[in-house]
Amino acid sequence: MLTPNSPIYLHSDLHSALKRLSDSDKTIHRSFIIGGASVYAEVLTLSSASHLIPPAISDRILLTRIMSPAFEQCDVFMPDFRADKTSKDGVGWQRAPHADLQAWAEFEVPEYVQEENGVQYEFQMWVRQS
Repeated sequence: MLTPNSPIYLHSDLHSALKRLSDSDKTIHRSFIIGGASVYAEVLTLSSASHLIPPAISDRILLTRIMSPAFEQCDVFMPDFRADKTSKDGVGWQRAPHADLQAWAEFEVPEYVQEENGVQYEFQMWVRQS
């Protein structure tokens, strides 16, 4: 759980963030990669067996999926990590039950499709299967 004294580190590139994680001698409760699409694409291509990326950093995707409207004017999207059921290291993704998302988040997460200002969305968690 994040406490007022918990350190927060921000990095401008993936390599420096992964280096901090691999060089850290402290226990890190959770690490998040918050993109842009190119950062997500880069992380998804890394092998979970790689020495560059700790398995915990690439073991789940927390996703707010927009159900409607289609936002056709948008030209940048999260890479379709589900298109190929297995990555180059033979690992695929499976959607976790909502109860697992809530347990992992450690707080109440709205279930099912939500609507706000005409936008329908759903909170999802995907877990890398080995």
